[in-house]
Order: sequence, then C-alpha cells, then structure tokens
Amino acid sequence: MRIVIVSATSLIAQNVAKVYAEKGGHEFVLVGRSLSKLGAVANDFRIRFPTSVFETVELDFESTDSIRAVSAKVFTSKVDLALIAQGSLTNQPKASADLDYLQQQLQLNAVSVALVAEEFADHLETQGGGTLGVIGSVAGDRGRAYNYSYGASKALIEIYCQGLQQRFAKSAVTVSLIKPGPTATPMTVDHDARKATPESVAKTIVSGLESGRRVIYAPSLWRVIMFVVRNIPYAIFKHLSF
Repeated sequence: MRIVIVSATSLIAQNVAKVYAEKGGHEFVLVGRSLSKLGAVANDFRIRFPTSVFETVELDFESTDSIRAVSAKVFTSKVDLALIAQGSLTNQPKASADLDYLQQQLQLNAVSVALVAEEFADHLETQGGGTLGVIGSVAGDRGRAYNYSYGASKALIEIYCQGLQQRFAKSAVTVSLIKPGPTATPMTVDHDARKATPESVAKTIVSGLESGRRVIYAPSLWRVIMFVVRNIPYAIFKHLSF
C-alpha cells in the first residue's frame, strides 16, 4: 500500500503508521510543516520497520499553492490511503480574547483540513479510487462553552466530509471521518479528562478505515456518549459544565 499521512508528527498519526507498518511492507509519505521533525520520525520508523519505505514532504498549511504542489507530488503514484491529521487544541479563553489567535486556530483546525481534503479527493477521484481518512473530534458533535472554537472547527470538518461522502457515494472513493475522544497526547497534557492511549485509538482508526466505516469514533464508546450529549435538551444542557 501507498499511504500518505498529513501531520505525520502527531502522536495519533504516528501510531496509525505503526499499525500499518507492523502488518507488512508499505510505502509511506509523511507530510508536515517541519522537515526536521518529519525526518526524525522517518528515521525512527526506518530502523523499526525496515520492510517499509518512508518519504518526507514539507507542507505549508496556510498556502494553497503549497497544498496543490504537495498533492500533485504525492499522487504521482497511486495512493491507497490518505490520512489528514493536522490540528491544535484551541485555548478557548485565549480565542475569546485574541482574534488573531482565533483566526490562526480556525485556519489550522478547519480551513486547512478542508483544503487538503478537497485537493486529495480530486486526486483520488482521478485515479479511480482509494480511501480518504480525516481526523476530526467528538468536540464537533455539539458546541460547548469550554471549547466551542475548537468544536466549531471540527463541526466544519464533519459537514465537509458528509458532502464528500455523498459526492463519492457511487464511486470507488471512500471517505471516513474519524472522531477521537480525549487522547493522551501532548495536545491534551493540561486536561484532566480520562484519556485513551494513542495506541488504542490508532488501532480503532485502522480497523474502521479497513472496514470502510463512514464515521469512526475512537474509542467506539464515544459513539454512545456523544449520542447522549447531542440529545440532552437545551433547558438542561445550559446548566452543565462538561
């Protein structure tokens, strides 16, 4: 398989790559903002998974020219799986007080994801098939006071993926929206919520991608939890603090 992973330095993305690499030799294209950080990840993988090939490609998430150029480069050969994983956990009080910070967060968490997804989707359509996995979050299921800027970014991704899914419903292109719950990564180090391990989340993601699931909650229990959260009446919901 040829697997393209955008924001390959993120802990969840690295663990997804590990799950695939442990299954056998694949060709990986690791994409991100820092070639030095990508190089460190790639070198580590080359040592541990010598039957796989690891290439690195730099991408500027704020540049449409860079997104187009990188997309054209990674799709010079058929891509079996493209995983989009970039994001940053927004500090809501800071976002409420600093519009420049909020703009930067919305650009990274929502706009850049949609742009990369659209560009990759076009290439998958042209090549006649493949899987596009997009990492969102359970935070996008309902707006909550403590993280509504981050949640709104993830809600945009969900609607975008829904549109792509309908667009490709009669084709060989599969689009999967991935919704991790709180996961033990550097991004959540300051949060007290109970967290899943990135290893377990990655295994759930890979299982969902391989079965072609439209929406992948990771861990799967979050499907039930967020069903309840989405359906709490507002008269009650407005008094809650979670």
